[in-house]
Order: sequence, then structure tokens, then C-alpha cells
Amino acid sequence: MNRTHRAVVGVLAAALLAVTLTGCGPSPSSWIAKKYHRVGTNTYQASLPPQAVAAAINRKFKAIDQVDDLATLGSQGGVFLRYPKLVVGVTPYGPGSRITVDKPSGGYNRYYSHVGRRWSAPGSNGWNSHGIPSFRGGGPGSGK
Repeated sequence: MNRTHRAVVGVLAAALLAVTLTGCGPSPSSWIAKKYHRVGTNTYQASLPPQAVAAAINRKFKAIDQVDDLATLGSQGGVFLRYPKLVVGVTPYGPGSRITVDKPSGGYNRYYSHVGRRWSAPGSNGWNSHGIPSFRGGGPGSGK
């Protein structure tokens, strides 16, 4: 392999590494916005029932936790997906579903009656990948 080939291979390897490290794929919120019909700010509508919609979202973006209380609450329940920086709620809406996409604190507060006993409150930076509140900051003497 000559110098030119090595340089090209090196540039391609660096580009691939950069793409891998930055995770340039779509986010759950952008994917939902493209796939479902927008009916309001961060609110979408789907023609399929909540469990089917939540399963499709979870297949595409694996949630760190999920609460499904449709069996116990019926039309008052839903399927709630927790991500480090988002809460996706999928609730019954006529014959289909209503999908909401919230930041962690907003989604946790909106769906507290469904997820409050199962999820801990999010930290100032959402949750980490294990579902533990993520906190950054602190005052004097923090971390000593």
C-alpha cells in the first residue's frame, strides 16, 4: 500500500470513528416527528393502538425503562417510555394513540400518577443510562 492509499484509509477510519462516537443517528423525538402526524407542540397522533406504537418506538430506540398500565387502567392508562433525556407517553386517543414527547422533568410530572411509584424523579440532567437521576453541579466543597 502506498502513501496515498494509507492517507485515504486513515481519513476514512477517522471519519467512521467520528460518526460512531457522536452517534449521528436520529433521536427518538426527531424519528417520532417524522413518522407520526403532529397535532400540537411535541404531540403526535397515530392510527395504531398505544401498545403497538410504543413497541415500534421501543424497537427503534430501546428505552431505559417502560411502564404499561393499560391492562389495569384501560383508556385512562398508557405506555410510558423513559430515555436519558426524554419521556415518551403513548396513550389511547379514539381508535389510535396520542404520543407526547417531553423533557425528563416535564414528562415525569405529566405522568407522575402512572410512573411515580416506579421511576425516581429525574436529576437536573435527566437520567443516566441505568435510570438513575443525573446531577451535575454543586456548591462549595462539592465532591470533597
